[in-house]
Amino acid sequence: MVSKLRKIKKLLSLYRTMKSARSDKGWLPPSPSLWGMKAGSRGDLVVGGCLSRDLADRYGTPLHVVDEALLRESYRRFKKAFEDQGISCEVYYSFKTNPVPGILKILNDEGCGAEVISHFELWLALESGVDPGAIIYNGPGKSPEGLRLAIRSGIRRININSFAELDLMESLARETGAKPRVGVRLFTGEGWGDQFGFGIDSGEAWRIFERLAGSDAVEVDGVHFHLGSQIQSAEPYRFAAIKTIEFLASIRKAFGIEISSLNMGGGFGVPTVRVYDRADDFLQQRLGSPYAPPEETSMAPIEDLAGTIIGTVRSSCARHGLKPPALAFEPGRIVSSSAEIILARVTEIKESRTGNPEIAILDTGINVAGAVRWEYHEILSATKIAAKHDRLYRIVGPICTPGDLLSPCKRMPALEKGDVMVIMDAGAYFTSFENNFSFPRPAIIKVNGGRHSLLRSHESFEEMARRDGEREPAPAESEPALVADR
Repeated sequence: MVSKLRKIKKLLSLYRTMKSARSDKGWLPPSPSLWGMKAGSRGDLVVGGCLSRDLADRYGTPLHVVDEALLRESYRRFKKAFEDQGISCEVYYSFKTNPVPGILKILNDEGCGAEVISHFELWLALESGVDPGAIIYNGPGKSPEGLRLAIRSGIRRININSFAELDLMESLARETGAKPRVGVRLFTGEGWGDQFGFGIDSGEAWRIFERLAGSDAVEVDGVHFHLGSQIQSAEPYRFAAIKTIEFLASIRKAFGIEISSLNMGGGFGVPTVRVYDRADDFLQQRLGSPYAPPEETSMAPIEDLAGTIIGTVRSSCARHGLKPPALAFEPGRIVSSSAEIILARVTEIKESRTGNPEIAILDTGINVAGAVRWEYHEILSATKIAAKHDRLYRIVGPICTPGDLLSPCKRMPALEKGDVMVIMDAGAYFTSFENNFSFPRPAIIKVNGGRHSLLRSHESFEEMARRDGEREPAPAESEPALVADR
């Protein structure tokens, strides 16, 4: 009943917001201050002390723009929120969120560790100068090569995801003569399950600790869980922490195993992004109205979430007679989402043949901004932020498919060819899912205090085609010649 009432309340809220956005009275967009940015005197978006129009002219579009000061500030705020609670706290940035070396270097300079999920990401962390003692290796299906590198490098911890992975870990540990530190990934009944970790309720978690209690090849010193993405409430973390600490008390009693580190994963959301659901599709299709933006009060400040989470850990440990373990977190979106934007240009305004909103075609689409397919990201006119938004547009990209849709219906000021547009919150999963389908990948720059510099140059046609060029392989001398079946 409570769940149904929440859905009805959300549906009504979305309806009111969409109806207001559809109004002919005009509409003003959210202030850039929600993202730590501002509008200049001419109504242009200012990011890192630079006019967005000037950046688009200088580097071309589409263009990723990273605000270095905002990125550092977001990381510091997250870490401080937990450290102020008086419990030891380690922070590892989720590399899969935004694996751009220049961004990772900024966070490494801040003292942030690395959470990696593949052999490549582990290699990238080591190549980027991350201290091996500040690297956590997660994920299902870890390769032997990746695990071998992790063990030889002496990274902080490898979180085991399956019984087969423990078998492989023990074999590699004996091969290398090392005794790696490992954690156990748990499924608490909240959030992501199935291919991830060992279920507490199913008994899998108990059986893996039975194995570990008799293993002399690895050193177990932590447990880990990850609950999902764009989480805006402390409740999932509270539930998982209570369940996990109860389990830790039981394995200490049964096996004498003391766990010194509780890794609570990442998944913290931001208030300016929300995941689409069926209510969005229903209201948009029935009303033909813009998607409703997130409510500014949809997420409590990270300081409040940290207080609730730490309070739960303390009280649960006290209930079971455990010393509170050191905590680890693997934030991604909450650190980098709002610190990056995408600039694009309007290439054409096209009339609709069906009487729907006019069509604004941009020079970027879902090949660069793929996350807009499943979650709301604000799209603004970077050069007309203060203007009244009294026109409706269908905003699409340049790819030859109707699926290249950035927004089915968006209230904007009157747009013209050449206008600079901005997609907000592009710092989480945009570059991760980016591809060069029919178009080169765009440049990435960083800005800070009015200065700007390249982090990644615009991809050339030659770079796009180079790996697909025909080559004659040079077979190794020991390999037999390939012959056709007779």
